[in-house]
Amino acid sequence: MKMKTTQGHINAVRGGAWAARLFLPALLFASSPAFLGADELVAYRAAKIVRSAGEVTAPGLLIVRDGKVEDVLAGDAKPPEGAKVVELADTVILPGLVNPLSAISQNNYRSGPGRASQSNSSPTDGRKSVGLSALNLKHEIYRRLGRTGYTTFAVVPNDTKGIIAGQASVIRPALGKEKEAKELVLSDSAYLMLGFASGKTWYDAGNRYLKKAVDDILKEKAAKKKAEEEARKKAEEAKKKGTKPAEGEKKPPAKPAAKPPAQAPAKAPAKAPAKPKAPDPLTLLFKGEKKAFVRVTSPAAISHLFAFLDSLPMKFQFVLVTGPQPPELVELILERRKQITAVILEPRMGRLPDTSVYVNTAKLFLEAGMPVAFVPLRDTIDGHREVFFHLAAMVKSGVLPHEALAGVTTVPAGLVGLDSKVGSLSKGGLANFVCYDRDPLSGAARMLSVYVEGRKVFEDDPATGKLSGEAVR
Repeated sequence: MKMKTTQGHINAVRGGAWAARLFLPALLFASSPAFLGADELVAYRAAKIVRSAGEVTAPGLLIVRDGKVEDVLAGDAKPPEGAKVVELADTVILPGLVNPLSAISQNNYRSGPGRASQSNSSPTDGRKSVGLSALNLKHEIYRRLGRTGYTTFAVVPNDTKGIIAGQASVIRPALGKEKEAKELVLSDSAYLMLGFASGKTWYDAGNRYLKKAVDDILKEKAAKKKAEEEARKKAEEAKKKGTKPAEGEKKPPAKPAAKPPAQAPAKAPAKAPAKPKAPDPLTLLFKGEKKAFVRVTSPAAISHLFAFLDSLPMKFQFVLVTGPQPPELVELILERRKQITAVILEPRMGRLPDTSVYVNTAKLFLEAGMPVAFVPLRDTIDGHREVFFHLAAMVKSGVLPHEALAGVTTVPAGLVGLDSKVGSLSKGGLANFVCYDRDPLSGAARMLSVYVEGRKVFEDDPATGKLSGEAVR
């Protein structure tokens, strides 16, 4: 298998030397079926296949069976027997992109930003809200998500406000034949979305919800410890007396049972067992059984958040969702890397207050070894389609190409707990991939087609410029 690194791409981006290429001819798509069944065996031959960030096979042969990746071979390898071969000429194949934080819905897909907003006046508790509840499969947006190049979306409840914004559901674009929204769901509840802002109102809300959850856990632990201690003392006392621990007062010998009547009375119907109570997401969070994203943007709010977290008798790990920050605040965040496991940013530069000096916050985090995931500047169809334009600008400002690509594929896939299924073209993972006419980090690449679980959901005919508006059927 012929392997190539991304060093050539790094040099090309930093030097600005990107060669112009002609669009692929319409004949390219004549051999590419509009809608391949998930149970078909297909081999896609392309000029370059990016298996994951920094891992490239050029040229390559992508083998897809039953909607999953079977293998990535060298371009001159022989396809499996019975495989349908699709020749993609000079195409670059990338894993489908992953958005770890979105509130995209039928209400905001034409204009942004769309991500669940915060309120500085009334931080509320939405822990029972789930992203799946906001999906309306009848709306066209879910068939058009594939045209963005993103094949995985972690969706929080739309228009939520509060310190606990709700639970994110991970979905894929519609393929065109689904009847219920739950058919799009890859994960019902990937993480709990929290928010924090400056001021006493938010600090009090943190005490009302988060600190109470901690207190409940500590009380539960104290009660359990007390019960165990009492049982231990009883066992020791019984051992000293040479008898078994008492199990309550002894009952007198039972009298012989009376002769049953000729007809036994009818038995009362048995009561149905009580439905188990759903576990509290906050309790699971502090027990380490639930992931959390915490969104906080201003430097002052971050300082308030850290002060509040330090006041809690128990800690929890989380992913920080924030905006461009100055270097000194980046250092404070990095000091808490045992608690902050990753950072989610928009791919844009920040400016130091009262200056014209720009800072690349993502680069600062990446240089320190902090994982960074990127989300589109606008949480809309067009905003998602523009992401590589902004990522290319970040690369020119110091972010390495494989870091930029990882920020929209492998890193967010890991944050939502689906890295074995999405974010890369690994064996056994879902066959979600995007075809471009050149390296997408050139800033001038054209998206040619998108596949979800082996099925084409978008196609751009380079000869006519006509776009397929929704899932190809």
